[in-house]
Amino acid sequence: MAHRRLLFVAWFMLLSCLLFPQGSKAGCSHDSVRLVTGGLKGEANLSGYFFPALSRDMVHVDPGFGGTFGGFVFFDFHRHFGLQMEWLYHVRMAHVHQHDHKGQLFYAGFEVPLYWSVQWVLDRCDRIFLLFGPTVEYGYKAQIFEKNDVIDLYRKDDETQLSAMKDVSMGWSLAFGYEFRFGLQVQVSCKVGFYNILDANRSEVEAYPYALSAGLAYRFGAMRGKGGRNGR
Repeated sequence: MAHRRLLFVAWFMLLSCLLFPQGSKAGCSHDSVRLVTGGLKGEANLSGYFFPALSRDMVHVDPGFGGTFGGFVFFDFHRHFGLQMEWLYHVRMAHVHQHDHKGQLFYAGFEVPLYWSVQWVLDRCDRIFLLFGPTVEYGYKAQIFEKNDVIDLYRKDDETQLSAMKDVSMGWSLAFGYEFRFGLQVQVSCKVGFYNILDANRSEVEAYPYALSAGLAYRFGAMRGKGGRNGR
């Protein structure tokens, strides 16, 4: 219940920024942009897990394709610097190989990245930006589908009260993108976990998630330039 309440509050804050963006200044470049804006984004992702202490003969995970959808709020503090917070929903797939067993791993969860933004506004008022910062994920479903069986990775053992995988992970994220003057963005990103997501065997084995993403986003209220929506 606590996680659901936090997600509800986060989405309410995001919708408030989208519907009621903050005021702006005049001109083309930074003096024309709104201080607080927000938008929506969708991406295709390629994700998997790596086990640094195990050989591929014991266990390995081949990456699979999934999807991401969510929203973001951008705080434009300076011509070259800003802060961006996102609320994302993921569906990720991977292929697990362990000895003679093969299965497909399905993961669904929420992610909250917090980015520092470095940006450059071009003469034609488009924008190039680089995002980097920490990210936290909360998974609510992780399953491995084998031929005749479904393994719930979040199900806790009755005796040890430990699950195969933890539902919370942390990592670092790096993104690069191009934003057109009217707010459309094209971006790619890379995310790597630094927190061991295994639970029951975490003292013996380490596993870290990673994801590569590419997609589109739209930032409301991003138009720049004299005579535009934010100009005077």
